[in-house]
Amino acid sequence: MGRARKATKARGRMRFDRKALLAFLFICLLLLFNDLGEDQALVVDVIDGDTIVALTDRGQRETIRYLLIDTPELHHPNRGREELGEEAKGFNASLVLNNKVRIELDKQERDKYDRLLAYVWVDTSQGERMVNEALVEEGLALPYIIPPNGKYLNAIMEATKRARSRNVGLWKRAQGRIFTPDQIYSELPYLAGSFVTIKIKIDKIEKSGSRWILSQGKSKCRLVIYDNNEYLLPVKDSLIGREVKVVGKVAASHAGAEIVISDPAQIISKSPAFR
Repeated sequence: MGRARKATKARGRMRFDRKALLAFLFICLLLLFNDLGEDQALVVDVIDGDTIVALTDRGQRETIRYLLIDTPELHHPNRGREELGEEAKGFNASLVLNNKVRIELDKQERDKYDRLLAYVWVDTSQGERMVNEALVEEGLALPYIIPPNGKYLNAIMEATKRARSRNVGLWKRAQGRIFTPDQIYSELPYLAGSFVTIKIKIDKIEKSGSRWILSQGKSKCRLVIYDNNEYLLPVKDSLIGREVKVVGKVAASHAGAEIVISDPAQIISKSPAFR
């Protein structure tokens, strides 16, 4: 009698263990399939050159900000619509709108606006293409570095060189617009948001918060290099005492006008040091 009870209990435990194991395997498979699908999304809206809205395979609606690039603004509350903003949005839409894309994340997955930060890949007739890189290569974006994300930074920087070499997009626009710092400041209402070439004699470099300010005399138009850009920090010291030409976008600031240097390719010429 006692042996029978023990055998019955043992069989019950085996059935329970088998059910638990099957449930565990089912959960693992479910998680696996979800993980395989979460990097796929259908793009349902294009906000601007570097921001889209997509539906993931899980049915979630995500706003996705492209990593490592910055396209001209279209909806900024202070800057309004910037030069090449519509072109960047149109090119972005031509690649991704109503298409399935592959979403690849980096170390930091979201920004302070809860947007997903990603590299976005799309299938083309030439194979899979990174949209972030394509926008830079067409001269519709410049590098934009926010650590710790940086997996494809070298690819983005190489795309910047190719865009400059091909003289497309912002590079072509800036080619015939060569201004001194004083000229840019005096025409700031008309030049803000536009791409230009600034010709500046850098005689002062100073730190201000997280930024390095490169300026000429008392001019109210300066160059800016952010402290988190490890590729440019060594370059800045070589610019002191030189006349340089830099391609970039004019922005209004509380101190006047400024142009951010985010990639060494923006420095298109550098004179010998002057006394």
